[in-house]
Amino acid sequence: MIKTVVVGYGLAGKEFHSELIRRQPELNLYGVVARDPAVRAQAVREQEARGFASLDEALDDPLVTLVVLATPHNTHAEMAEKVLDAGRDCVVDKVMALTAAEADRMIAARDRSGRMLSVFHNRRWDWDFATIRRLIAEGRIGQPLLVESSVCRFSPPRSWRGRERDSGTILHDWGAHLVDHALQLGLGPCRRLSSWLIDAPWEGVDNGGHGRILMEFDGTIFQAETSRICRIDRPRWWIVGREGGIAKYGIDPQEAALRAGDIDRANEPEAHQAILRTADASGQVHESRVPSDRPHWDGYYRNIADHLLRNAPLAVTAEQAREVVKILEAAVESSRTHSIVEGPWGDVTPSTTRR
Repeated sequence: MIKTVVVGYGLAGKEFHSELIRRQPELNLYGVVARDPAVRAQAVREQEARGFASLDEALDDPLVTLVVLATPHNTHAEMAEKVLDAGRDCVVDKVMALTAAEADRMIAARDRSGRMLSVFHNRRWDWDFATIRRLIAEGRIGQPLLVESSVCRFSPPRSWRGRERDSGTILHDWGAHLVDHALQLGLGPCRRLSSWLIDAPWEGVDNGGHGRILMEFDGTIFQAETSRICRIDRPRWWIVGREGGIAKYGIDPQEAALRAGDIDRANEPEAHQAILRTADASGQVHESRVPSDRPHWDGYYRNIADHLLRNAPLAVTAEQAREVVKILEAAVESSRTHSIVEGPWGDVTPSTTRR
């Protein structure tokens, strides 16, 4: 079994990584790193794992093989370099880093160490994304002309997630997943982009309340939008194609089920199924609901185990994650300079997600 340590026991470390690691028979949640003694004691009790006061202490344990970084975004680069240079494999929570220079340093550390580096873009296994990707790949709406991908809600950020120095902008949270989805749809490289960031209304939150990126691919405009200040619902996906269109509401249900204690109980109401509308040669309009594909979030860490034990290809590579960082960096520049920023980005071959 691969002895694994999770660094950080906040929302991501506790409710995402630790629980998903424990579900994999070939991964052993060996330990948790938490600086706060009370949090560390809680992690030891809840996960039945060892507690470490620091990353250095965990790396001093020769049994540790895989280290998962579930820490603020601004710590990822330095910590990942330390992990890789210590001869351990490394998973980094998204977003990979805050700048392309940091991402480059992480990849350089991977290359000189010969270890694995992957980024937790788990939402490639979301039901909505898998369904949309299949419908586009099957040509059900012809060439996609406009794709709008949105996660908009009213919810103040907690702790470090509202501070730009720690987390980057609002686009570096959910926006990182939306950009990754855009790059995984096989639309070609992103040629140029424009972006807008709107301030948050809460004191102490300086990394934005609403963010929008308009990305131009070859024949397709992709809009990624995420909000903490939106009090009214909008479609999760809204797509215009040459031969049809798709609308879909609702966030993937796996997160809520996982946090409630059993991800396998995830279910989606019929009202959240995709609506597919097309027309035949006579102009007759046809509309139908499309039951969602159901990949499982287990796919991410199952792939990590398969890669480390059987040399399977990584589902999420560091090079792919670096392209997301580059686009987010360009988006911040665009917003601050009120300009169009030229690419290209995302010319890394889309991965094949394992289910």
